[in-house]
Amino acid sequence: MSGRKTRNTLSSQDQELMILAAAELEFTEAGVRKANIDTVAARAGVSRSTLYRRFANKEELLLAVAQHVYDRVMRELDTAVAGLSPQDAVVEAFVAGARIIEQDNLVRRLLVDGDVKVLTAQMPALFIELAIARVASTLRRAGARMPDADLHDVVEIHVRLVMSFMEVPPSDTGRWAPAKVRDTVGRFIAPMVW
Repeated sequence: MSGRKTRNTLSSQDQELMILAAAELEFTEAGVRKANIDTVAARAGVSRSTLYRRFANKEELLLAVAQHVYDRVMRELDTAVAGLSPQDAVVEAFVAGARIIEQDNLVRRLLVDGDVKVLTAQMPALFIELAIARVASTLRRAGARMPDADLHDVVEIHVRLVMSFMEVPPSDTGRWAPAKVRDTVGRFIAPMVW
């Protein structure tokens, strides 16, 4: 056998998906700052030059991974609130959000960790803007009747509350229990949406 690598014959789209999956794993395990592009390429089964043809630099790769993660999280939240009233949708979105925050290390790294903010300061702000638009749209489809500007403001408060819990989790981990989240959000936060 020669020392030459076997040529990757996947389509450009398949290569990109493999790179994103590998980068998601690397960012989760190593953290954003310590993530190694060579490791991402090896995990994806592509050369470093192929990776850089798809993503010009680490920040561009991180933003693509973040978009992929955002889409996944929003699909989970959409599924959690499907068919519910606006108030019930708020409650279940908080329950699903608490579960995601607790279980998804990459979400925490992308939104809270300082090394992401150093690499790309726009990540948390971009997520907040996208999340507000998506959640407001979901609540409107669920039947929210309040004016658009009010709905936007209320949803922004909700999203920022979730972000706050991510940055400084409660010392009493029981506060993340689904029953506790449902009770608290149902009594104090859901009534903000009408």
